[in-house]
Amino acid sequence: MSKLTLRLHELPHYFGIASLTVKASTNADYRRLLAEFVAFYRDSLFNDHWGEQAHLSPENTLEIRMLSYGLNADQAKKVWQPFLDWVARSPHAFSFAGSTAIGSIPARHFWDVDWWKQHWPEVALPSPAGNPFVAFLEFGLTHLMPQPIFAFDRRPGASPGNAWWTANTRETGWYIWGYESVWLPSSLLEGGAQADLADALFESSRYSVVELHFNKGLAGAPPEAIAAARDTATNPAVLSAFALAISSGGESPAYPGIPGHEPSIADGRASAVQIHHCMNRLRTVAGQTGSYVSESDYFEKGWQRSYWASNYPRLAAMKRRYDPSGLFFVHNGVGSEEWSTDGFTRR
Repeated sequence: MSKLTLRLHELPHYFGIASLTVKASTNADYRRLLAEFVAFYRDSLFNDHWGEQAHLSPENTLEIRMLSYGLNADQAKKVWQPFLDWVARSPHAFSFAGSTAIGSIPARHFWDVDWWKQHWPEVALPSPAGNPFVAFLEFGLTHLMPQPIFAFDRRPGASPGNAWWTANTRETGWYIWGYESVWLPSSLLEGGAQADLADALFESSRYSVVELHFNKGLAGAPPEAIAAARDTATNPAVLSAFALAISSGGESPAYPGIPGHEPSIADGRASAVQIHHCMNRLRTVAGQTGSYVSESDYFEKGWQRSYWASNYPRLAAMKRRYDPSGLFFVHNGVGSEEWSTDGFTRR
């Protein structure tokens, strides 16, 4: 018999979004943009109100796809206004691509598909081009978002509640070419290290898209959250990380062995090389902080240290105690070094 205990927390009054894309005209402008964003993040976003992602691309774009916690629309817009003003002061160097939306909605409706449909029926209707759009309310200001928030099951007879976040759609049938991650310590946000971080982000983005997942690093969280996470098996690097940097590539859908749907092996190998170069550049400033076990390289070297660090010896001892025959096996899991790659032969 197994038991699972969940700790619940009260919802805040608001959840919100900050969605914008800035494109730089030249490589030099992009370096300057990234340096400004790093400083802005440290001063204004490095707290328990902001999370989710920023994407850095070889095309010199900075995509912000972040969520806010507990801020109303006016408060959220006030946070971002200095950065928006900084960008707007250099129209020759920077431009906003697509729509910009910063705002909030009642937190208890954030996952309520029926509520979204009632307030913004656009989420359920395809645009003339065949792509659904969603309007996002800023408590008085409405913007058309360049991407829909929800994707819906369009099959005849499907339940109207069959919906998912559009951002997850690419994971359906996704054939992964490469996937690597590294924890970025919060020390990189301090003093002269900011310039080193901005340079590393620029140079890594020459190879592949870099995603910064701010909600996965725990630095900046309340002390009680840090203390609770310290009492787990997670790599302790997460406690002082402000973000998890991820670079990945793949195609969707692709299925080995199905004629006409096979993955492109040549493109995959080339992409994997670029991703590795990308993340190695970030490792030069991050150090040996490790990776997140659920989002990392299938071929992770030194995975014991990367995933669990100083916790690994304790975990390995527990594995030997409760599963001495190695019945339970997973690739690069605790104790798997004692077995062949396929898990059938003890080494």
